[in-house]
Amino acid sequence: MQKINLHGQTDTGKLRTNNEDNLIFQTIWDKNHILGVAIDGVGGYEGGEVAAEIAKNTIVEYLKKYPNGERLVLLQQAVTEANNRIFEERQKQPELSQMSCVLSACLVEVEKKQINMVHIGDTRVYQFHNGNLEKLSHDHSYVGYREDIGDLTEEEAMNHPKRNEINRLLGDQKRQSDDRDFIEAKTFPLLPNTILLLCSDGLTDLVTRAEISAILCQEISLEQKTQLLIDKANEKGGKDNITVVLIDYQSDEMIDNGQPIIETDKKLKIENIETQEKERGKKVKLPFVILITALAFLIGAGSNWFVSNKKNVSADTVNVQKIDSLNFDNLDFSDTVAVKQYIQNLNDTIQIKERKIENLKKIIIKELIETE
Repeated sequence: MQKINLHGQTDTGKLRTNNEDNLIFQTIWDKNHILGVAIDGVGGYEGGEVAAEIAKNTIVEYLKKYPNGERLVLLQQAVTEANNRIFEERQKQPELSQMSCVLSACLVEVEKKQINMVHIGDTRVYQFHNGNLEKLSHDHSYVGYREDIGDLTEEEAMNHPKRNEINRLLGDQKRQSDDRDFIEAKTFPLLPNTILLLCSDGLTDLVTRAEISAILCQEISLEQKTQLLIDKANEKGGKDNITVVLIDYQSDEMIDNGQPIIETDKKLKIENIETQEKERGKKVKLPFVILITALAFLIGAGSNWFVSNKKNVSADTVNVQKIDSLNFDNLDFSDTVAVKQYIQNLNDTIQIKERKIENLKKIIIKELIETE
């Protein structure tokens, strides 16, 4: 027996006078397809709110028009369409010329037990399973990548002065749906008895993973969990708008030893290699997987822009700075065979792997720090 429930809520917070966040939590096409999106507007008092609303409406409208097709591709196309509509609106209204937004979107296929995720910016997607809160998305920011590779602790990242600088957003220019420097697109298995959390940084800038987990594990309704997460962020200052979307998937399917069935789609991308390796009984160190992701970020970063202090900018004071790209032996991250072989080579010995990790971390941090 399977059961899926969803709920979402957005809150202005304690310091803001308007809410630039938006959200989606609904079925799409039929009851076996669940759409959840957390959207965070950027660009001043009115602009961010308008951009977030355009993104929300465009994504739903686009998906409703195209019920057939590969779901991850459709979600990428819907988000790209939202990007382009925001960009076009910026050209029409000079007072909104800096408006944009960031978002995390999940299209869940219940029957296939699959999560399709598209992500841009510093909103986040987490999977809460068996008491473990795993971050599925990667922040497109200087501080976020330093936290991911272990150079900053969670507390250090939460208090870093450049916490809100981002290098990817919707609306700054026209895009194509297959632009690898724009969209982070991944597919994950939908694990039994799992809660997906999509949220804006109004939550994660203030509430730790431990505190989030403590709320999600409580035997209360999804609506109560949503409210408690928002309340916790407000208790800690509520300095930004707070958006929370929860998708709860419960299944009583069991295998002989009483453990839940975990189905892994054959199309899982290389970014999910840690999950695949664990299912085959092998151990891959998380920092190493994150390091590969960081390298992918640096390779594509030459065409990206940092948006400084995104929460406090007005429509005419957006600051950007460029980051130099890092070409790592011309490795093509779209070639999954080549990437897997590269990872295997690094795993030949513990000594080689550890040395490579440390050297690559130094290169990454050096490149990032030099752009400050």
